[in-house]
Amino acid sequence: MNNQDIYQLLVKHDERLKNIYSSLGRIEKHLDRLNGKVADHDTAITKLQTIGAVAVISIPIIINVIMRIV
Repeated sequence: MNNQDIYQLLVKHDERLKNIYSSLGRIEKHLDRLNGKVADHDTAITKLQTIGAVAVISIPIIINVIMRIV
């Protein structure tokens, strides 16, 4: 193996590394976007759970008050 062969091999590895780093950059951007969506969904689920808990507690009380008035 002479110097030219070694140089070509190094160039090939360098191109592969550039390709890998480019792919990793795109994957990280995609994961950041997905993590943002997951955080938004988590917030929405928490809001719905809070509204549900308030409804479960307050509706029977309201119905009981209405029934006593009538």
